[in-house]
Amino acid sequence: MDLNKLLAENALLNNSTNEYKRFWDLLVEADTAMSSIIDIDKLIAFVVNKLAEIFRASRVSFMLLDEARGELSVKASRGLDPAASEAKLKLGEAFGGWVAKEGESLLVKNVEVEYPELSKDRLSRYASKSFVIVPIKIEGEVVGVLNLTDKKEQGTFTEEDLKMLTLIGRHLALHIENIRLLEKNKNLVTLDSLTNLFNHRYFQEQLLEEIYRAERYRHPLGLIMLDIDNFKNYNETNGYPAGDSALRQVAVILKDNTRKADITSRYGPEEFMLILPEVKLKAAILVAEKLREKVSDAVFARDRASSFEITRLTVSVGVAAYRVGMNKEELIQHAGAALSEAKQQGKNKVCFYRQAWKLRL
Repeated sequence: MDLNKLLAENALLNNSTNEYKRFWDLLVEADTAMSSIIDIDKLIAFVVNKLAEIFRASRVSFMLLDEARGELSVKASRGLDPAASEAKLKLGEAFGGWVAKEGESLLVKNVEVEYPELSKDRLSRYASKSFVIVPIKIEGEVVGVLNLTDKKEQGTFTEEDLKMLTLIGRHLALHIENIRLLEKNKNLVTLDSLTNLFNHRYFQEQLLEEIYRAERYRHPLGLIMLDIDNFKNYNETNGYPAGDSALRQVAVILKDNTRKADITSRYGPEEFMLILPEVKLKAAILVAEKLREKVSDAVFARDRASSFEITRLTVSVGVAAYRVGMNKEELIQHAGAALSEAKQQGKNKVCFYRQAWKLRL
């Protein structure tokens, strides 16, 4: 055999071996880092950036599938222009949509040769002639797709690249599933199963924590206790399924009309609590009045099958403010006393606890 040819083949083998080792080193490093990430958005962003490094690709994206809409949208990307980052694909549409619909990987070495039927206008959208797309599956169901294009070296993705990307995709799916299980277990502990608001136990823990912050940093803290008026009668008249539906609807109203920083909980059968960090009494009263009005204006269906079977509900609301030295039980008692006053005044009212000390609104 020609010596130069032998040396060339040996060099190619060494390069291949080195590249294989580089891949596995990066994969182990990535998998170790992925294990410590407990937020899905951060996990996906990390993987996208790591794939660009592993495969030396200029453009990488992860598209998440919205099953209800049958639509893919970019969740994280690297190297995409703003318009592409906002792109959405229907299942079966374009290459990414096809991969999501069929659940099969796609390796394209030269899009012009392999898909000559595509119009030049459509081909012009691709900066590279070669790309690779793999589906991400959890329990056999596609949840998203990984897209790689614009390989910096060689320019063409290979069968080996496809195998490696598929392996990484399986690791990504496993970590996504683990995070979802953790979130599900956490929700079982902290969320009320009917309203999807925080439960009584979580409320108690968070109120204690917010009081600690308010005490330490001398920050204001508001508390709202809200009770649905005549709810027992509503249940007896319309049935418990209608009552459950009303509770869920009130919960949505509360969530939609408060800040992300606020902690909204189901406190009793028809009672709700809202912790308002960094909120003084006057502002808390305004929030309470807004919530009262939103519930009063809402329409509640007695029979979901009939849009004509509708009724109205109102709420009574008590508001209290934290002051230095107050404990958790005292703050709850103050909100409860204000709520009782609202009931005594005829219901569908907002009242606040009037301390004997000088109150700063």
